[in-house]
Amino acid sequence: MPDNVGYTPGSGATIAADEIGTALYQRMKLIYGDDGVNAGDVSINNGLPVQGVGELIEVIESLRMTVQALTRSTGLLTPDVSGRLRVLIDSISASLTLATVSTVGVVSNIAAGTLTALNNQTQMGGYSANDQIPSLMQMRADVLRGNITVT
Repeated sequence: MPDNVGYTPGSGATIAADEIGTALYQRMKLIYGDDGVNAGDVSINNGLPVQGVGELIEVIESLRMTVQALTRSTGLLTPDVSGRLRVLIDSISASLTLATVSTVGVVSNIAAGTLTALNNQTQMGGYSANDQIPSLMQMRADVLRGNITVT
């Protein structure tokens, strides 16, 4: 038996509608469940259940692991669009020793006399200043797209 509702304007059941332009569009509330069974109205507190495809879940997990690895591998390296590699330097106390460092262009927030003769610093940490985010530069979008299947 169909679950249709007969409607005659001006009499009978009231149906919610939204006027867009010159047409009325019936408003509907999304619910889920078998026919005749209300498994709950979809709301902020009761979201619509969805099922992810295996390959998509694997790609998302791969991205999560890549981002997590980036937070570990880049550490205090800070990308700079001007081509310089910036490194955050923690405070140096008398008990710590700073190895020979050369060429630091602009230094800020360092007390006078703390650092001296900083010249020609390049390839800091073994990374070229041009490889600002090497992990992301290696990830190719076409490979990622090849692993996503939409059905």
